[in-house]
Amino acid sequence: MSDDTTTPEPTDTEPSTAETTSAATESNGRRGVVTLVLGAVALLLIGLGLGVGLGTWLSSNVPDDDVPAANSAAVGFAQDMTRHHEQGVQMAALAMNNGVDPQVKSLAYDIVTTQSNEIGQMQSWLTRWGYPIINPGEPMAWMGHDMASMDMSAMPGMSMAPSSAAPSSTMVGGHDHGSMPMPMPSTPATTPAPSTSAPSTEAADTSADEPPMPGMATEAEMAKLRSLKGRDSDVYFLQLMLRHHQGGAHMMAYAADPKNVSQDYVRDLASTMERTQGNEIKTLQAMLATYGAPELPMN
Repeated sequence: MSDDTTTPEPTDTEPSTAETTSAATESNGRRGVVTLVLGAVALLLIGLGLGVGLGTWLSSNVPDDDVPAANSAAVGFAQDMTRHHEQGVQMAALAMNNGVDPQVKSLAYDIVTTQSNEIGQMQSWLTRWGYPIINPGEPMAWMGHDMASMDMSAMPGMSMAPSSAAPSSTMVGGHDHGSMPMPMPSTPATTPAPSTSAPSTEAADTSADEPPMPGMATEAEMAKLRSLKGRDSDVYFLQLMLRHHQGGAHMMAYAADPKNVSQDYVRDLASTMERTQGNEIKTLQAMLATYGAPELPMN
């Protein structure tokens, strides 16, 4: 007796082994990319958190009775350099997000992590000392001069050209610093008669777009950096960050001097900043030269 049973043919609804393997590979690939992106974001956030935490831990060794005066260089440096660094971190974060050059992004990441750590240390000191994080007075007055009369030529590596001359190049730690124009004393003028009109808002409007300290970006410059993408973002970030580093160099040099600051842990951090940013200045200048872009004049 013959056997009429036949083996059913494979249907099209059942995926083959090759198709199943391909789909699984593609799905795993997509999950891998997502995992890498999320991992990079997590590492950045962890780095920032560790930076602030490490700064707080390092500052836990500060003696409780070692509290400098409110108008001291130690307090002023911590307050003003915190503000200076915060803008530097903002600029670097924009470069990481909007730029395309891997080397620029790598430098920006280093700046974010390093300066976040330093901010954590300085804010921890201020908290332990009982002083506000933000300087309530005139920026850099702790250096012994107001900004209008400060003699920059007396600072290490700084020089100042006469106001009638073209901006000249100065040196900080052996690196080209660019010009540092400062307001010069004017000739005596007669005292104007008191005005009976309502107070003008022009001064406030003008000062709103002036940098609070040398080298810092104005509000307009920060807005421009936020708007740029790709290569334009890379170049403008390098220009702003170079000037930013150069502008803060004299504050670090002043705070690193034992004649000005008695707290050794404050001097140590200022000296570390000098070395780190001195090396970064070289890198920034080399990158700008690669792009064929000029340095910005000191503001």
